[in-house]
Parts: sequence; structure tokens; C-alpha cells
Amino acid sequence: MNTEEHDAFATFSKKVNWHLGIGDVSAATGVSQSQLRYWEQKGYISSEKVNGQNRKYSYHTLIRVFMINNYINQGFTLTAAEKKASAHRETMDLLKRSMIDRFQGISKIDGYPAINLGFVDDQQTKILYLVVKEDRTDVKIVEQH
Repeated sequence: MNTEEHDAFATFSKKVNWHLGIGDVSAATGVSQSQLRYWEQKGYISSEKVNGQNRKYSYHTLIRVFMINNYINQGFTLTAAEKKASAHRETMDLLKRSMIDRFQGISKIDGYPAINLGFVDDQQTKILYLVVKEDRTDVKIVEQH
């Protein structure tokens, strides 16, 4: 992937902003609409009005609702579940940012998809790949000739 494609991909990934209605979020996560309104009132999630319509939730909020609900189902209180979901979000944001920054394309190595994370040396002779197999992901450095 050239620099222009990489920059376009990074810009696109930052701009994606889907919006879902409260019924959609409730149906997808199993969290009732009244619970969603309560969580929003408490500041655990947020919505916005899009074009003067009813409240709409972002894709990120959908994932946050799923995570909070998952932790509640594991026995955590709402407050603890929200904190764990926030910590998880920070981790995922770091992973997303690092992948966007390093992503150079996808190749095949030994018949498996391999994510090209770019050069790892100043001489630009070694490329780092994540080779995605059925049961694991391997790290491989490939020398360029």
C-alpha cells in the first residue's frame, strides 16, 4: 500500500460514523430501551440527535453497550462494568491506532493471509508480518532482497 492509500485508509477509518436507533441497539444487545435511557442519564453512554430525529447511537456506543451488558452478566455492578468497558475501549483504541499507523497491506505467506506491518529496520530490508492461521497468529520477519 502506498503512502497515499495508507493516508486515505486512516482518514476513512476515523470518519466512519454509523447511527442506530434505540430499538436497534436494544434488539442487538438485549438491553432494554429503558435501561439504555438510564445508562445515558448516568453518563455511561451517549446519543445524539441526527437531523432533528430521535436519539441515535453510534457504532462505538453499540459496542460499549454490549461490553457493559456482558460484564453485568458476568456478575459485575453497573459501575464496575462501565469501568471495565472503558478500560477495554482504551485498549482497543490503542490497537486500532497502531494497526492503522502500521498497516501496509495484506499478502500471502505459506498460503495464509499475512498482514504487512511495514519495515522494522532503518535500512528497510526487513518487513514485519502477522500471519493469520486457523488457530493462531504468528509473527514473521521477511528479509527483502
